[in-house]
Amino acid sequence: MPETLGKRVALRAQEINRGAHLYRLPTPQELDLPMAERHGRLDDLRVELYAVSSILADAVVGRARQQRPAFPPYGLVLSRYTELRMIVADPGPVAAGAIDGFHALGKAYIDTTVFHLHGSFAEVRADGKGWLLDRLDALLSVFRAGATPATVARMRNGLSFVYGGLQFGTGVSVQLAEVMAGVLGADATLSPADKAAIMTRSSLPAYDLAAFGLAEVPRAYQRLQSPSRRTTSGTALQGWMDPDRFVLREADGRPWRIDLRDEDLLAGQPAAGSLEGLDGYTTLGCPARISPTGATSPIASLWSWCVELAHDTGLLGQVAANGGDEP
Repeated sequence: MPETLGKRVALRAQEINRGAHLYRLPTPQELDLPMAERHGRLDDLRVELYAVSSILADAVVGRARQQRPAFPPYGLVLSRYTELRMIVADPGPVAAGAIDGFHALGKAYIDTTVFHLHGSFAEVRADGKGWLLDRLDALLSVFRAGATPATVARMRNGLSFVYGGLQFGTGVSVQLAEVMAGVLGADATLSPADKAAIMTRSSLPAYDLAAFGLAEVPRAYQRLQSPSRRTTSGTALQGWMDPDRFVLREADGRPWRIDLRDEDLLAGQPAAGSLEGLDGYTTLGCPARISPTGATSPIASLWSWCVELAHDTGLLGQVAANGGDEP
């Protein structure tokens, strides 16, 4: 998301949090316009759509982080969503030792996010802020008219829309953590804590991917995938990112941060606001990328927690009593 649009979304979110006036939504007749005119009419509402979504996404991630102590040892829960597409009302915690790889971490992380998404939406209504959910659904109803087949499902309702951003945030974070752990794995001098510190500083690729609109993300994401790195869990096939697409930067002769190797790797996307390849709906990127309070954004929290989980579950290596990595 271009920074000017990001600032507009963040500013509008802060205004809404302070009780600012909500724009009147146009009628279908008022939007029966040529595509370019329609997008011009919807520009402010598009910003508001992402502003409201960012408020709700921020509440979900905040809830998940706050309730970690209730689900030891990792704060992760078994909501059964990734397996049965259902939400267990009172899920149990993910047991110690159950996370034996990044695929398992990804499933548990998404399950946890979905569980807190449902819980957070219920709390928003209970706290007398249900108008936020109603406003989101009303905004989505405006944008569903003329949406592409690829986007209309995500705009089915507010829960689906916010989930789309949060699922992206969790899924991409786990894939980035996996590939970064591989990039760092060859350095035997780094402890798990060292690797976690480097990865925590390496959040820019997640922000870069979150900056693209829904139509551009698959193309950028596919460029990062390795055609040869695949894992199978049951009947599911999981692809992973290509380590050759990333580079380890140094500072003062020490490993410091991991970035995308090619600056133009994510180039070639339609310009922000472009109608190229879209029938009637242009996104502004991932709503979880924007902080509605000016503090840490939801996607930054998702990334930092993912790194903590990779460390705490032993996916970055175990530290032996002598301070080195165990084989």
